[in-house]
Amino acid sequence: MKKKIIFFIAVVAVLIILLIIQFAIQTNNQKEGSRAAAAATTGSTPTFSIGGSESDVKEIKIVNTAGVIKLVSTKGISGNESIDWVLENKPDFPVDQKLLNDMTGSAILAKFDLLDEHATNLKQFGLDPANAEVRVTLNNGKEHTIKIGKPTPDQANYYAVINNENRIYLMNSSNAKKLLASLNEFFDKKIPEINLKNLKSIEILKSGKLYLDLKAKPNTESTPASLPGAHLLPTNHVVMKYPVPDRDVYLEDFAKRTFGLPAGTTNLTETTIKVVSLVDEKPLDMGHFGLSVPALELKILDDKNEYHLLLGDASGDIIYAKFADKNYIFSINRESIHSLLTFEPIQFIDRFLALTNIVDCDQISIEASSSKFNVTINHKELPLARGQSTQGEEQSGTLNGKVIQVDQLRKFYEMIIGLSFDAFIEPVEKPGTPLTTITYKTKKGDKTVAFYTYKDNFYLVKVGDGAAQYLINKQAVDEVIMACTDILSDRF
Repeated sequence: MKKKIIFFIAVVAVLIILLIIQFAIQTNNQKEGSRAAAAATTGSTPTFSIGGSESDVKEIKIVNTAGVIKLVSTKGISGNESIDWVLENKPDFPVDQKLLNDMTGSAILAKFDLLDEHATNLKQFGLDPANAEVRVTLNNGKEHTIKIGKPTPDQANYYAVINNENRIYLMNSSNAKKLLASLNEFFDKKIPEINLKNLKSIEILKSGKLYLDLKAKPNTESTPASLPGAHLLPTNHVVMKYPVPDRDVYLEDFAKRTFGLPAGTTNLTETTIKVVSLVDEKPLDMGHFGLSVPALELKILDDKNEYHLLLGDASGDIIYAKFADKNYIFSINRESIHSLLTFEPIQFIDRFLALTNIVDCDQISIEASSSKFNVTINHKELPLARGQSTQGEEQSGTLNGKVIQVDQLRKFYEMIIGLSFDAFIEPVEKPGTPLTTITYKTKKGDKTVAFYTYKDNFYLVKVGDGAAQYLINKQAVDEVIMACTDILSDRF
């Protein structure tokens, strides 16, 4: 019985001793946290800084848990007279110069507040071993060493040791985190800026097959028509070559539909295609990222920049990507390029079958299976009004010799000129005999649009010498024929 009592008393005594030790440790940590917070908030006078200026520094070597970074100074890379810092061993990926300069500034110009002048246990501050060691070598050969430990309880500072002394300093968290960063975090996320107003060419491929081809062309502009409601030729400078050849591109619609740009915006920047992070500097297997045969390729060129971007597999909210002439792989925010992945080429092109300004058109001939119609348009120049620089005109017309009223001519012309295709298909080599043809005689030459039998409620359309590859709803063509009949019968 006595042995049991003695054993019980011994166990209780051990537990009490352990509790006393734990309490002492917690109290010490709380004191250190309080001292850290006090030093951070009272604005105490800095007790140490490397001092001098960046011009006094020869090199900086940073060894942290992510690896080794060695920086040497140069001048003027960022376009100013200040000193820039570059990596001694340059990576394969572009580096953000500002982030590098900020990192070196944190090493050279940071100020440290003394926390403990005679520290005996560096481990409790995360300094044995340290999370990072920074060696700053001056031009005179002198070297300073900064060791960075763990953050203070309030996260406002990090514990640090200078030149391997026993003194514990506080280093501002903002400065410390820059020195704890990995090299990958200095990856420059900017995409070369492209101005669509100065676009020279763009090609988009899907799974290796051409999906879109646009080329720049000289601006074309038509003389404004005096007849209200007349359609003007597009003034855009880009034309589609594929999949619908020689079609004018409406630039604002193209920018919105393809890249999701807001109205009036034409610049592709890093905010348009949002790069998230570097994924692999030297990938061994492109197939692992879906880049052996990319899901999408973007080849784009303006008057200043160009690039060939490959997009691979999607993983959650990101898509793996790389430039064709580079090895490194990075990730892109999937939502930022949603429009690029889903657009349809027909969404931003001129779909008129024969867009011709009325001031350029002299005659329209329509031949259907059982009837022929001939529209003649007469042009009469108007006297120049005071202050007017452009010669105006008015139009009148006849249909099979019958005079058409001005309002009727306007409405009828808009109906004919407004014929637009609804879809396009692969070219049909031998479409057969046309059911209806419309021929436009203009000051620039003749153009014929032929309509052929096709399935469902569509006609197959061939414009001029081009391929038969457009589809138009039958009703739109039939309404033009019916309008001709109604005009002759005074029902239009």
